Amino acid sequence: MNKLKAGILTLAAVAGLGVAVPSTAQAANGCKTGGHAYMCEFGVTTKVLPDGTKQVFLVDAADRSVWTRWTDSDGDWSRWVSMGGVAMSAVQTTVWDNSRPWEFSIHVIGRDGYGWFRERGADGSWSDWARNRDPR
Repeated sequence: MNKLKAGILTLAAVAGLGVAVPSTAQAANGCKTGGHAYMCEFGVTTKVLPDGTKQVFLVDAADRSVWTRWTDSDGDWSRWVSMGGVAMSAVQTTVWDNSRPWEFSIHVIGRDGYGWFRERGADGSWSDWARNRDPR
């Protein structure tokens, strides 16, 4: 009888562990910021602008597009805006000229294995996605 009870308890414990472990899709959908679900393993990339405002970038959990939002001078956040694309990596930012700190680019690895980027102008406008000439 004790062996039977031990077997039932072991089975219940193993079954309970199976329920507690989330699937990959659940884990990806479990990371949210500002109400937007993103790819947990890619995190959220933050760019601090010269006036102290912030712009954040993430990769959407559902379709892997890049999304962004930013703060205004009062610290209020904008709504989320899709930047499109398909990212297989975290978003990285690069300032290409330190004398023009409002201008920077974002970079991701695309589905094709190539690096893709968009450039931000000093006025806040963005270029279309462009592919690097060499992979990554």
